[in-house]
Amino acid sequence: MMTRSIGIVIPAYQPDPERLTSYLQQLDSQVTPSPAVLRIELDDPSSSLLNQLYSRLSNVIFTASVEIAIADTRRGKGAAITAGFERLCACTNTTASSTTTTITNSSDMSERMDIDSGSGESTNVTINMTTSPPASTIDVLAFVDADGSTPASSFETVLGAIINDDADVAAGSRRHPSADVAAHQTLGRRYLGDGFAWLARRFLDEQLYDYQCGAKAITTDAWQAVRSHIYATGFAWDIELLAISSGLGYHIAEVPVCWKDQPGSTVSPLRTALRLGRALVTARHRTRVLAHNPVHQLLASIETSSQPVIDSVATSEPTRLSETATAVKINPEVDVNVNIDTNDQNSIEAG
Repeated sequence: MMTRSIGIVIPAYQPDPERLTSYLQQLDSQVTPSPAVLRIELDDPSSSLLNQLYSRLSNVIFTASVEIAIADTRRGKGAAITAGFERLCACTNTTASSTTTTITNSSDMSERMDIDSGSGESTNVTINMTTSPPASTIDVLAFVDADGSTPASSFETVLGAIINDDADVAAGSRRHPSADVAAHQTLGRRYLGDGFAWLARRFLDEQLYDYQCGAKAITTDAWQAVRSHIYATGFAWDIELLAISSGLGYHIAEVPVCWKDQPGSTVSPLRTALRLGRALVTARHRTRVLAHNPVHQLLASIETSSQPVIDSVATSEPTRLSETATAVKINPEVDVNVNIDTNDQNSIEAG
């Protein structure tokens, strides 16, 4: 069996730098085959958070290429994952709306220059000019939540469903009878989650125990087919991914995982539950359109305000390197390679 190349996206908003760095190390060392890329899609970070994250990552040796894509606004989980997937499979140039940096420990230095750190200090970095992004070789796209609720060793089983050709899409499941839940959510969140899962099984054709677990994977080929049919930018993105994949005939495997609830969630349970309820109706509608249901096709023909997430990612206005990003002070004792993609002067990609 030919080894498949894996790219993992970690959507993050106000993550704990220590926990995230530790989780990246686990993903890098415990997942087999080893991921080719670990890409953090980081929304609206403070300069303090970036300083802490850069400092920790620059002192760790990774087998994978570790990328950080910095967005100046909170895009939402779905939009962040979409941007990461699009970049990894080279579907569109998603760096127009974010700044991408990869921290490495490489000593292969070519040309030195000083970059203003925003505090009167300067740091030596390497600038390597490139004319285009490297050709994509990613076969499997995956994402996990930044809090590490799904241990890397357990996430490996999710990837295994695709690596072993058992499925086109793999969905981690906390509610599967064989799942191992080490620490439960609060009682209120559990009831909302269980209620939503019950409702989803009655709205959607794909019958799963858990639609929202933050651990999923999809083949690049399947992603290229479903990507233009996904409209949700937030937590409803998971629902549409599964519903559309099922509607297009892709095989979905539900994989029980080990899972531990992590405190400090930035999600409002009640508000999210209401949005997810609406998302079920929307996901059902979109799958019926794919099935050529005449009523739903008529409704789709008069929709004017919605656009697929990939369109909003591809057409978003380019942003300048934000004040937050330029205020980062990189450890002057660490060499950092930075590649600037000359197709997009607003993006920085290191590696």
